[in-house]
Amino acid sequence: MTIITYPSATELGTEYTVTPVPTDETDAIIIKPASVDSSSVADVGGNTQGTLFINFTKGSLTKVTIKTYGSYKNNPGASDWYQEVIEKDDATTLGKVTLGKQYIELDASTKIAYHFPLGAFKSFKVTVQGTGTASNSSLTLNAALKVN
Repeated sequence: MTIITYPSATELGTEYTVTPVPTDETDAIIIKPASVDSSSVADVGGNTQGTLFINFTKGSLTKVTIKTYGSYKNNPGASDWYQEVIEKDDATTLGKVTLGKQYIELDASTKIAYHFPLGAFKSFKVTVQGTGTASNSSLTLNAALKVN
């Protein structure tokens, strides 16, 4: 796990790199506010968007799953995280919205950037989990926040 700190108001945090990719859900990046981590000047709640830069080498894995979580607490415990969701309109019922847990699933080696809103979160977390045989797999994540 990497605790992210930001030496300036718009910057990449400390890189998370793992070889091989773990096959249990593992905390990769946690971003906490400056009031909890005095070396951080970029608070999650003060930002409207972040970017997650993902560099994945598949190796023998079937896929990797990356999940994002937020918390309304400055220094959340293990049970204080909420997985990000995505909404889908239900065309059969007027006004009904279905929520599904959001995740990124990659089944081929790739290098991508994923943009995400931070809403009212005070803390933010990214987890990773590989499926299959982990040999020859690797994953590098960089998180960036933009102070508005």
